[in-house]
Amino acid sequence: MILTLGIRPSGADEVFELKVMVQQLRSDYESKIQSLEAKIGQLEASQEQRVTDQVTQLREEIKQEIKDETLQVDYIGRHNAPVGDGGLLVKNPFGFGNVSLGGYFDMEYLDRENEDAAFRQHRWIINIGAQLADRIRFNSEYEIEYGGTNAPAGDGEAKVEQAYGDYLINDMINLRAGAVLSPFGRYNLYHDSDLQDLTDRPILAKDIIPTTWTEAGYGFFGEFNPALGSYEDLMINYEIYAVNGLDSGFSDTGTSGAKNSLKTDNNDDKAFVGRVAVSPFLGHEAAVNGYSGEYNGKGDAITGIGFDTLNTFGPLELVTEYAYFGVEETPTAASDLANYFQGAYAQLNYHFWPEFLNNTFLGRGFERPTLTLVGRYDWAKIGDDSDAAGSGDNEEDRSTIGLNYRPLDSFVVKFEYQFNHTKNEILEAGDNNGFVSSVALGF
Repeated sequence: MILTLGIRPSGADEVFELKVMVQQLRSDYESKIQSLEAKIGQLEASQEQRVTDQVTQLREEIKQEIKDETLQVDYIGRHNAPVGDGGLLVKNPFGFGNVSLGGYFDMEYLDRENEDAAFRQHRWIINIGAQLADRIRFNSEYEIEYGGTNAPAGDGEAKVEQAYGDYLINDMINLRAGAVLSPFGRYNLYHDSDLQDLTDRPILAKDIIPTTWTEAGYGFFGEFNPALGSYEDLMINYEIYAVNGLDSGFSDTGTSGAKNSLKTDNNDDKAFVGRVAVSPFLGHEAAVNGYSGEYNGKGDAITGIGFDTLNTFGPLELVTEYAYFGVEETPTAASDLANYFQGAYAQLNYHFWPEFLNNTFLGRGFERPTLTLVGRYDWAKIGDDSDAAGSGDNEEDRSTIGLNYRPLDSFVVKFEYQFNHTKNEILEAGDNNGFVSSVALGF
């Protein structure tokens, strides 16, 4: 009996071995299952990441496509556009090139002796420019004065001040056609109210040189940078145009009435107007200006010569300008004409900023606020035309002292006082001294 219990049947061993084998197989199976599950998990995670990446990429592509087909507008600052003076740069999605949009406005207050004090919403200007291709561009300026044509007082007007196209060849010579600002006198080219430090334009820029003198014509412009040994700062630029020219609308109170039509001319002769400016160093410029053209159908001509300079010395800036126009007259003319127009001005600007103003409302939040103290002397003289208003040549001079504040380069608040004196007929303000203030903002 004892021997029988100590002997293990062979069948039991086989069962035991089977159990061990089953357990081993089960363990191997579970291990493989876990491995497979891990691999499946990795594949699923990888697939999800790929899907996520693809969705992200697709989303970015859609965003870019929408962006490419949508107008993009950036404010880059006035006078900083590739073409034109507008501060808004519009990137055209239709392959037409970039377009600049901007302008300026000014608001004035005048209180002169013997005149009613008045607010004047003087100008609202729109600038539009376009870079059609690397060498083809367009620029324009549309001006609305005193509310536009047929405003209640009848003084308003709306007109094209510039509208021209350029075909660029190289730095030295380029073609321009359209309505251009005549390149005669520095002020005529840089007349924008937000650029200037005084409200009233010089008498010369209103009565001797026609104010904002626009002409229709063709011409050339360019610049040179001749190197003279080691001296490489010299810059020479020029503009010259064939235009319709002035007509016979001038008088002994000014030339503005002689500005011609952009559509027709009163004679077959074309006038020429041009300017050559030389800059020996940055911040210094001297220019000579010329004009010649027939003003009637009798062969009589107006000929003009002008000089202007700009010199900066640190915070000091000196601007001067002189112009003379001589008028031919047919000897058999029934009445005398104003046979000459001449004038000049000198303006000194001092730019400064007291540091104690940085934390005041004048300086807080602005990068480069500026105060400018300004002094200018104007003078103009025009030959008599023997009209009934008075005899003798007409002459007027003005002394102005002013102060202005610029929180930004293109925003200015101006205050000034004028001392005016006139001989014979009034050109601008007569003998009426007075206070003038204005706000100008460019964008």
